Amino acid sequence: MHLWASFSSPPRSAPPRRASSTSRGFVSGRAVVVEGIRAWIDGGFGRMTEGAREGFTTVTGLRAEAQLALDWEASAVVRLHLQGRARTEPGAAGGWRAGLDEGFLQYRPEFTASTALRLRAGLFFPATSRENVEPLWQSPYTITLSAVNAWIGEELRLAGVEAALQLGGGDHRVELAGVAFGGSDTAGALLSWRGWAMGERLSVVGEVLPLPPLPTLEPGGGFGDQRADGTRPVDELDGRLGWQARLRWAREGSGLLQAAFTDTRGDRGLHRGQYAWATRFVSLGAELPLGARLRVVAEGLLGETGMGPKLPGGPFVDVRFRAGYALASWVSRGGRWRLSVRYDRFHNEDFDGTAEPDDESGYAWTLAAFFSPSKAVRIGLEWLSLSADRPAAVEAGGAPVDTGGRRAQAELRIRF
Repeated sequence: MHLWASFSSPPRSAPPRRASSTSRGFVSGRAVVVEGIRAWIDGGFGRMTEGAREGFTTVTGLRAEAQLALDWEASAVVRLHLQGRARTEPGAAGGWRAGLDEGFLQYRPEFTASTALRLRAGLFFPATSRENVEPLWQSPYTITLSAVNAWIGEELRLAGVEAALQLGGGDHRVELAGVAFGGSDTAGALLSWRGWAMGERLSVVGEVLPLPPLPTLEPGGGFGDQRADGTRPVDELDGRLGWQARLRWAREGSGLLQAAFTDTRGDRGLHRGQYAWATRFVSLGAELPLGARLRVVAEGLLGETGMGPKLPGGPFVDVRFRAGYALASWVSRGGRWRLSVRYDRFHNEDFDGTAEPDDESGYAWTLAAFFSPSKAVRIGLEWLSLSADRPAAVEAGGAPVDTGGRRAQAELRIRF
């Protein structure tokens, strides 16, 4: 069903209907055991959302989260969507966070049996993930998102207008889409200064995320004008529009292919304590069903990001990055059991040669098992092993070159 979720459209010649509203969401609780260093969300170099306070040790913890989406349908083709969440966090990160992460107005007429249009205006996730295909931008495969989609969930949210033309009939569908957006000007700060991370947290509007303790971010350092408390995703800084173009093809029973190009068009300048990062990348995705119960999913990114004037001696940042994952998932007859395995790789290459090196290289394995005794309940177990070499962590002192770790977690999720 995931192949067709992105192409669904209202019934042709749908009779007029009265306005209606619906809601959906979930609450979840997780027990976590982590072996690693201080987490990035706690102001450290660790790549997961939990970690030790000192050194490389094993810690345990409990986490809770609630998510809610509200939809108001004025007609068969007009919909208003609002989505938010609340979650517990490590104490140094404030203890808890809550806020809005998506809100848009959608107009979706169908012109003919084979042609439909979708217009969206507001704040929304990029429609590129082949992993986050369930409502509330959730994954049916694992608890922890891939490095690719964890970064998108942290730093990328499009505030603008999207137009998508959907063509085809029978078992073939094609979608052509374009987005003009503001916001996401800080996308690149976490990716360059912290590196890739793996988690399940999605940034909410207005929240500030910590940056690692790099000397150049200290007062008097090369980037000491960056706000002291970190970086705020979703912000619009330079008044310039970014854009995204997307092409998707799907055939029922055969698979899906998609490609997209995203350019934030940041001016690289400093605005109110934050830099407008110039970030652009190509993303590719594919799905392949192998029979009725086995599916293979893959995504990859290749791009570059940077900030600051390119003057001799700097400081400025220029980083080329790439990341990808391959995932295989099996679901039992009836859908009560799901088993998934995913392999991630990621790499950053520093091209500016100023300040700390932003180079890194890493990989991860994720194993997940879900049991759903009913549509409302999901019980999950997951194991994550992550390796991420970050030379800047050693130069900053107090952290090993491998900033990864291992995490086991159990989750109870109740949907409504």
